[in-house]
Amino acid sequence: MIERVLAALGLLLCAAALLGMLLGRQRVERWRARLIYSMGWYRRRSTARSEAAQAIARARRSVERDGNVYRPKSFNGRPPDDKLH
Repeated sequence: MIERVLAALGLLLCAAALLGMLLGRQRVERWRARLIYSMGWYRRRSTARSEAAQAIARARRSVERDGNVYRPKSFNGRPPDDKLH
């Protein structure tokens, strides 16, 4: 079983090497750059998700809930700055 897996892996590597020789160096470098960029895209997406989760957690910590009303902690003990009302 493992011999077949290794043989298939070797065949795939040989086919990739042959394809690389047929395509030429510039095209292979272009494909590598695309692959590296796509891997970076996944990493940036996961970073964005973690940053969004951190921002949501910070926002939840900065408010107090009174029933169904959210009141920022910065409003406590301070008169409002606007003089419209």
